[in-house]
Amino acid sequence: MRLVFGNYQKIADWVGERCGVEFYTVDGAIGIANDVGEMVGGYVFTGHDRNGIELSLAGRAVVYRGGWCAVIDYVFRQIGCVRLQSHTKRSNKPVLRMLADKKTGLGWRFEGVARRYYGNEDGMVYSLTVDDLPAFIERWKLRIAHHGFKP
Repeated sequence: MRLVFGNYQKIADWVGERCGVEFYTVDGAIGIANDVGEMVGGYVFTGHDRNGIELSLAGRAVVYRGGWCAVIDYVFRQIGCVRLQSHTKRSNKPVLRMLADKKTGLGWRFEGVARRYYGNEDGMVYSLTVDDLPAFIERWKLRIAHHGFKP
């Protein structure tokens, strides 16, 4: 697998198609392509403000160390956020089970419910902050130093 940078809208369209959303404003995007160049995953960043940014992701390939290294670098080092937030549909049981599992979970923290976030369906809110980075980096065995990210 390889990371794909640039052409934010193409990556956002691919992720949006799989998530059932349309992105109107994209602050950044990182795609993941397989060995023959087909998109197999993607991360889309929206809603950037002084402190945080929203992450939407799709594709099994997003559970990939190289992708998480790029996400952490972009969010916390390049644009200087202290918070990364993401939502998932309440009906997305496989992802919710994975996120809730303390042993195998992705390392995100549950924050609450965004009522009707997806129109007729609630969104479950998760976050990752600079304070969470050391544990997140360790959990994923990422090859990045977290000392450059200041809480």
